[in-house]
Amino acid sequence: MQREETDGIVISCDFCGTDWDEVKPMVEGHRGAVLCLTCLMHAVEQIEVPETSDADSTTGKFTCPLCRRENIPADVPRWSHPNHGDAIACEDCIRQADGAFGKDPDVDYVSRLDD
Repeated sequence: MQREETDGIVISCDFCGTDWDEVKPMVEGHRGAVLCLTCLMHAVEQIEVPETSDADSTTGKFTCPLCRRENIPADVPRWSHPNHGDAIACEDCIRQADGAFGKDPDVDYVSRLDD
């Protein structure tokens, strides 16, 4: 997520709203969507597989801000920050971010999901 302020553009996590300070590890998805390491760690621990009844509903479809896929089926595992439930990360993007952080030698993170 980006916003303009008087002294320039501020980049922040689309899921928790934390501003990037050029120190906090973050990964960028398509078209500027950003996921911070803290949110990724929560996503890996709290990824949710929707209930079967939710999967039957067309209202359960969602769009992931990281990959920009629309109408993702309701039964796809996902995660959203409890305070920003409108931004929903799909399982594929959570896995990709986990791998990216896990391979970055400058980030103190070990990949937690199987590839």
